[in-house]
Amino acid sequence: MRFILSIAVTFLLFDVSLADITLEDIAISKHGDSIYVDISTSQPCSYNHFLTKSAPERIVIDFENTINNWFQKRFYDLPLKSIASVRTSQYKIKPDYITRVVLDVNRPVKYTTDMLSTGVRIKFPAVAGEQNFNLWSAKNRVRSADRIKPLSKSISKEPVIKKTITAKKKKGLKIEAFPKRKLVTYRSGGYRDPFKPLIGTGGVQLIAGKLPTIENLKLVGIIEEESGNRALFEDSEGNGYILKPLDPVNNGYLVSVKKDKAIFQITEYGWTRTVALNLQIDELK
Repeated sequence: MRFILSIAVTFLLFDVSLADITLEDIAISKHGDSIYVDISTSQPCSYNHFLTKSAPERIVIDFENTINNWFQKRFYDLPLKSIASVRTSQYKIKPDYITRVVLDVNRPVKYTTDMLSTGVRIKFPAVAGEQNFNLWSAKNRVRSADRIKPLSKSISKEPVIKKTITAKKKKGLKIEAFPKRKLVTYRSGGYRDPFKPLIGTGGVQLIAGKLPTIENLKLVGIIEEESGNRALFEDSEGNGYILKPLDPVNNGYLVSVKKDKAIFQITEYGWTRTVALNLQIDELK
């Protein structure tokens, strides 16, 4: 019983030790006309390798019982032409961990492998015209990627600079600007005109049986219509009138309604005179 338990513990420790093997680095350098790719692991391990037969050609190395815990697993910005890119992955996790490293050479090559103390060296001829370059290491780039922090969601706002502009005072007339009146067009479409009185035949509505006197009227509005404008008046007692051309007033009648005035013709004591009432804009403020 003790012997069986001892064997079980031994296998358990062996599995844990295998799981501790990790991919450590991929270093690429040039020596003469050859490219060296040194792939390092944390402990010695077994590996398999092959060159794909179909284009684009790739050198593939599989490390048994090895974990790939790199943050960045693909590298495309290499300083040489002989390798287009280096890609790594956790190729398998069952039944055993297998880490795969792929060298995209994109051409048929003859390569050799040499076992290192912890890893393997891949050697193959460089492409024609390959320039010398400094040692390239994936380890440095993986560590830099691990230090990258996610961008903060908060957006910094630029300070708002308020400028005070002092206008130079100039002597002159003070002119008040008023907004332009909006022209509203009403088309009855055969329905009753809403501006006509509900009773009677229309025209001027008499107040206490008398026609309005222009001396007591104030022009407070203009109704612009395609058939002709109408004028809105208010007398001194607050009574309102809506007049159209030819509507009568005391001693005369309304001749026309312009955009900003109403023109009357008044006859008194044998004399005929024309009176214009301007629109009281001040009342529309």
